[in-house]
Amino acid sequence: MQKGGRQDTWIRCDTLLTPFQRYEGCLIRVVEGKVAAIVPASSATSKRQDDALHEPGTIVAPGLIDVHVHGAHGRDLMDGTLDSLQAVSSTLARHGTTSFLATTMSAPDADLTTALAGFARQRGHIEGGAVPLGIHLEGPFLNPVRKGTHNSRYLTLPSIRVFERLVKISDRTIRKVTVAPELDHALDLIRAAAGMGIRISMGHSDATAKEAEAAVDAGATQATHVFNAMRPFHQREPGILGLVLTDDRISAEIIADGVHVHAAALRLLLRVKGVKRTMLITDGLSAVDMPEGSYPLGDKLVMVKDGACRDPDGTLAGSTLTLDRAVKNLVTWLGVPLQDALIAASASPARSMGQSNKGVIEPGADADLVFFDHELNVRKTMVAGRVVYTAK
Repeated sequence: MQKGGRQDTWIRCDTLLTPFQRYEGCLIRVVEGKVAAIVPASSATSKRQDDALHEPGTIVAPGLIDVHVHGAHGRDLMDGTLDSLQAVSSTLARHGTTSFLATTMSAPDADLTTALAGFARQRGHIEGGAVPLGIHLEGPFLNPVRKGTHNSRYLTLPSIRVFERLVKISDRTIRKVTVAPELDHALDLIRAAAGMGIRISMGHSDATAKEAEAAVDAGATQATHVFNAMRPFHQREPGILGLVLTDDRISAEIIADGVHVHAAALRLLLRVKGVKRTMLITDGLSAVDMPEGSYPLGDKLVMVKDGACRDPDGTLAGSTLTLDRAVKNLVTWLGVPLQDALIAASASPARSMGQSNKGVIEPGADADLVFFDHELNVRKTMVAGRVVYTAK
């Protein structure tokens, strides 16, 4: 509803998870895309409740935030087009995700330039759907020993000069960069990127615990898809994984799809890091919401079969996971309380990226909301107080 030419909307909630608090029977007031107030239904006038948007029998929660996604619905973000960015944005909104980082692949310079410059041009032209917060540069500063599906031909040693050029091409929309901290000049790059306010995530790395600790001391604050594409834990050299699991300065990405990480490893991460330092991600590819078959990832095709994405040599290559399913997996597989699972999919990624106005429902926060039914299916998604998806 509009009052005096401005957006002023009331939303009636049967159950609200902020996600840190739970309320039963309340109303949220949204003014100009921001949460203005949360009040008990008992204190609201009947007219206010009659006019309120209401999705009966649902749980209202903060919009989910995916800080690592490459594509969706048959489209790959490396092509740098508005069509792909719009397709990803719309698809993510159907699964309760309200904001995301467009994530790149290691690629030939011309292809990476196309992706970065295309995002810079197109990011403000999305109509509805999840909001792109910026770019997650995954590569080219990765260790070939732990390259995963990245093509080793396109990897390079960290270079401040190269990085600054990429930042400029992206019109300063790079918000996060994955770096293997053991590479030559990596610490210099980490310090420079941190000085620009860019988040540094350690990943695709063969680092020792000592090398990883040096990176954290230099400004690294995150770890990319923990357990995957990193040196495994050993009792005499715990490596990067040992540091990630024990250093509270690090937030850890995790792909909870049942393919990338065993349930026991996922349970371990949650126990030692807690949900406030665990970030559910998808690492989703163009295959998200598509049938089995071959789909693009950068300059290659990956095959999707039996729920797993693999490149031609059999290496895992991202996922078909969506964040609503990741939340449901934590709840149903591990018995994680819904509020905790939601924290890992909303508040934790928001805080890790310095987004204090997202990932939580409180006065002053962006009115990015998702409405779940009691089977944790998404019924409605709102971005800045406007409905961008309603289930049929």
